[in-house]
Amino acid sequence: MEERRDTYFIENEVKVNRVLVKAVLSTVLLAAFLAFAKWKMGYASLEYIDDLVIGCGAVLVSGLAWFLMARNPHNYVVKYVLLIGLHLGICYAGTKIEINIYMAYALVPAMSCLFFSKWFTVRVGEICYCLMLISLGLRSAVEATIPVKGTDSQITSFEWFGVYGFRMTIEYLLMFVILLLLVSKIEDTILATQAKTKQMKKMQKQLITGFANFLESKDENTGFHIRRTADYAKMIAEELVRTGCHTDELTPKAIDDLGIAASLHDAGKVYIPDAILQKGGELTPEEYDVIKSHTVEGGRLIEMNLSNLTDRELYTQIKDVVLCHHEWWNGTGYPHGYKEDSIPLSARIVAAADTLDALLSQRSYKPSMDINQVMNVFAEEEGTHFEPCIAVAVRNLQNDIKRYIEREDMHMRNLNGGETEELR
Repeated sequence: MEERRDTYFIENEVKVNRVLVKAVLSTVLLAAFLAFAKWKMGYASLEYIDDLVIGCGAVLVSGLAWFLMARNPHNYVVKYVLLIGLHLGICYAGTKIEINIYMAYALVPAMSCLFFSKWFTVRVGEICYCLMLISLGLRSAVEATIPVKGTDSQITSFEWFGVYGFRMTIEYLLMFVILLLLVSKIEDTILATQAKTKQMKKMQKQLITGFANFLESKDENTGFHIRRTADYAKMIAEELVRTGCHTDELTPKAIDDLGIAASLHDAGKVYIPDAILQKGGELTPEEYDVIKSHTVEGGRLIEMNLSNLTDRELYTQIKDVVLCHHEWWNGTGYPHGYKEDSIPLSARIVAAADTLDALLSQRSYKPSMDINQVMNVFAEEEGTHFEPCIAVAVRNLQNDIKRYIEREDMHMRNLNGGETEELR
């Protein structure tokens, strides 16, 4: 079973994997250089066929890693493919009589430390040691055919393997213990730092959520709309990742931050007069213009009160959502008329989540819509109001939304003694 999948370690793993793909692919250039050196200068460390095998192996390993990362950047199998593939190349070279490899066998276990996981380094070290022994065993069969220098006698493959296998084992274990101590210290330090950071962020998030509930207290729907919009936003983001859309941007941390940002999307309504905000009938054009100002006013409110957040990524998401959650994919929204990718992704997702809850909820000025009617709205407004892949994601979630609504209805009935805000 894979070890802890903490946000920091996942993001680091993705970055390291991208670097390793390039490193593995660069061995193609090394193989090409060795082939060129043999052709032009007669330098024959490897035969042409060996250069071809190493080059093709590098292309295969890096190609497989890219394929897996394209489908899911957080696939933990990728790091095994890259590191074990690289070690196999080293072991293959080690079977050739022209090449003497010693510390190169320790390269991959050392590279495993980049993932800051003692568990992973131990597993990689075990696999690499077994592959090293296999490589030495194959090499011993070749060495047994060569007379000992200065004599006519030959050493047996068992004798050669015994000498070199023992010596390499001692060196490998010494190196491995040092690496293990190093990665253990790094991992413990990171975990301790992460624990403190998480505690601080938890306090920040609690304050932000309380701030959001306070701002929404002017609205008759209080915090229910906040919570549902945040939940819908996270559901949509997770569905986008599942279907391979915006996977680079929607990291686990970004999705977590999105839920917080969504809870503040209507923060600017604190500046809207109650007479307009709670009006039961249709708004006049002038009143609607006042309502529309909540995006800009909200952005100003966030800048005044949250600009000192230490988590700058979270702050950026909050501000983007508050300012741009009424922008439309085709550029006809407000306040700036942004279009397509000029609208921040977090705002495009929250726009869908906000609309979803608004359509499904009963208000004093409108009835709720049936879930099937809501899905039809998202189909009709795909490519106009909503980014196509987001509209598709919402429709994919229809059954999940139904179950969520049932849970919400039950929860709200319990809170209200049997009466509930109607959700469809």
